[in-house]
Amino acid sequence: MIVLVLNSGISSLKYKLFDMPEERLLHSGRIEKIGESGRTSFFQTNFRVPPITEPTYCPNHEKALELVFAALIHPDRGCLSSLEEIGAVGHRIVHGRDLFTEPLLVTLENLDQMKGLMDLAPLHLPANLACIEACLHMLPSVPQIAHFDTAFFRQLPQHVYLYPLPLEWHEKYAVRRYGFHGISYDYVTQEASRILERPLEELKLIAMHLGNGVSMMAFKEGRPWDTSMGFTPLEGLMMGTRPGTIDAAIIPYIMAKTGASLEEIMSILNHESGLAAISGIGRDLRPILEACKQNNERAVLAFQMFIHSLRKYLGAYFFLLKGADALIFTGGIGENAPEVRAALLNDLQGMGIKIDKRKNAAVINGKTGFINTARSPVKILVIPTDEEILIARSAYQLMTTKDGP
Repeated sequence: MIVLVLNSGISSLKYKLFDMPEERLLHSGRIEKIGESGRTSFFQTNFRVPPITEPTYCPNHEKALELVFAALIHPDRGCLSSLEEIGAVGHRIVHGRDLFTEPLLVTLENLDQMKGLMDLAPLHLPANLACIEACLHMLPSVPQIAHFDTAFFRQLPQHVYLYPLPLEWHEKYAVRRYGFHGISYDYVTQEASRILERPLEELKLIAMHLGNGVSMMAFKEGRPWDTSMGFTPLEGLMMGTRPGTIDAAIIPYIMAKTGASLEEIMSILNHESGLAAISGIGRDLRPILEACKQNNERAVLAFQMFIHSLRKYLGAYFFLLKGADALIFTGGIGENAPEVRAALLNDLQGMGIKIDKRKNAAVINGKTGFINTARSPVKILVIPTDEEILIARSAYQLMTTKDGP
C-alpha cells in the first residue's frame, strides 16, 4: 500500500511517500516559508542526491499541497503514474484534546470537532486542518488518517496532568496538561531503546525536542512522566516566537496599560515573543548564533535566556526521575546545533553528564550518535526524529485491521 504522510507546520509542509508495510521511502521533500509575506518559498525534493531546491510561489498550504501532488506524478522527477495509486494519507494533528487519543479515519463529523479545537493550538491547527480539507477535495476517494501529537501523553499520571486549579475546570472544560511533540517523542524513545539495547520499561529518559517549538519530556516505566508543554503549546520553555511559562498576571496588566485586546495579547504571545522578541533578529536560531559571534548584545541575551530555560527544566526532570539513563536531543536545533548542546550540558559532571566536544561537533546533519564521553554514566544521544514513519505505520495498521475502512 502506498501511504503519503503530510506533516504541516506554521509555514512549512513536509511529506514522505512510503510503500507499506516494507516502509520503503519512495519520495520526500519539504516546502518552506509558506505564506510569509515578501519572502519566496522554497520546495526541496529529496528523490536525488544532492536534493533539488527550487524557489516557488506558495501563499498557503493548499497551494503547497498542489505542488507536492504535481511532484509525485512528475514524468521525470516523480514516482507515481497517478495519484490514484495512493492508498491512504496520514496527517500529523497537533492537538486532539481529550477527544482524540488514537489515530482515526477522518470524517466530516470528526473534522468539525477538530475545528472546534482551533483556539488550543492557533499556530498549527489551521495548517493541519487546511491540508486535510484540501486532500478531501483533491483526493475524495482516498482515506485520510489523523494522528494526534497529544495522544502520546494520554498516559501521564493524574497528579502531573492536572493543574492546581478548580477541579470543575477540568471536569467541565477539559483543562489539563496535554503535552505536544508526542509523535516525535514516541519515535525517539523507541529508537533509544533499540540503540541502548534495553526495554523501554527499564529506561529513565529525558528527551528534548528543540526546534521553533521547544519542549522537554521525562520518561520512565515505559510511559511519559512529565512534559513542559501544557494545555496548549504556549507553556514551558522559551521558543522561537513563544515565551514559554510566564506569570499569568502579566496579561491583564499589559491589557490595562496598553488597551490591547485579549486577542492581540494572545497573538503577541504566539507570534511575537520568545527568541524573536529578545534577539530582534527573528525566530531562527541560526542567524542568532551568527550574531552572537559578532557580540550582538540582544542575540547573546536571547541565547543566554534560551539556555537558562533549558537548564531549569533539565535539572527539574533529572531530580524528578532520580537520575537518567540517557538524554535525547532531537528537532532541528537539537539535531544540528552543537553550540546549544554544549552550553546546556556544560559543567554537569557532578550529575554524571559528560559531553565529548569532538563527538558533539560531529553529530549533525541527520546523524544519529552518542555525544557523551566514554566515562559518562549518563548517555547523551542525538536522534533525528522521524514522525512520518510512525504516522505511516499507524495509517497502514488502521487501513488493514478488521475495523478499518
